[in-house]
Amino acid sequence: MKRFFRVFIRIILIVSGILFIFNLPSLLGIGKNHVVLNFKTLWINVKADFHLLVDIKGIGYLDFFKKLEIAESYQYTMTILLVSLLFISCLATVSAVLIIISPEKVRKHLKSGINFFEAVPDLLVIFLFQFFVITLYKSTGLKFLQLYGLFGHKPYFVPIMTVSFLPFFFLLQFLIKVIDEEQVQQYVLYARAKGMGRIRTLLVHIMRNIVPLLIFQFRTIVWVLLSNIYLVEVLFNINGFNQQFIKIVNMGGDFPSLVACLLMLSMPLLVMEAAGWLISKLIKGKEAVSL
Repeated sequence: MKRFFRVFIRIILIVSGILFIFNLPSLLGIGKNHVVLNFKTLWINVKADFHLLVDIKGIGYLDFFKKLEIAESYQYTMTILLVSLLFISCLATVSAVLIIISPEKVRKHLKSGINFFEAVPDLLVIFLFQFFVITLYKSTGLKFLQLYGLFGHKPYFVPIMTVSFLPFFFLLQFLIKVIDEEQVQQYVLYARAKGMGRIRTLLVHIMRNIVPLLIFQFRTIVWVLLSNIYLVEVLFNINGFNQQFIKIVNMGGDFPSLVACLLMLSMPLLVMEAAGWLISKLIKGKEAVSL
């Protein structure tokens, strides 16, 4: 019950924040020699938008959802997000384990490379993917990847690889840091003193203990993925959910439609937080983990 109440309060705060942010421009007015704060105008606009939001029986409620391909585009964007998240988590976990068990000199070089790639700008990665695919096609005539979303076709492989590149190094860097910190904990030293192998200790006990931290880190990964997906949809001309949202804005969309789109974009974050809480409860934290 307490958890449900917290989620309910969070949804109210999200909607309230959207209401005030959308109407924030009406707060400022220009006088002769100073800026005027129009709190009354702001409050009137907030109340008007709130009435539009709760008036479910209104004729134009979520009217733009009927005109545009919201459901199809949302499914496409969330598919890229989910596949990218699964790909990143699996590849980063395997890579972190291999790096940790590698020799000390090799591990230092790999960590330096990870730190370098983690700092590469998002747009540079997208442009490099575009340049690679186009150059390969011009040089060899080989068109094995669909790059742009033209004539109703929606590519999957290139967008997934593009949006996953930087989050992969970000998560890999996090996993290596957490595993290094866990290796000096008492339960790890105790396991090694009993004769347990390094790989078995890493896979069975350390990885089990860092799962809650990994799930909570997914919230940041989802944020990065959502921002990268927006860039990919614009630069690759893909008719995804972000493009539909921009169309609603450009067409002077009604307030309920805009709020619904923002809430749909925030759903993956709420799901990640709920999953992290549930998995933490199931594992019951580090204190409950025994050898």
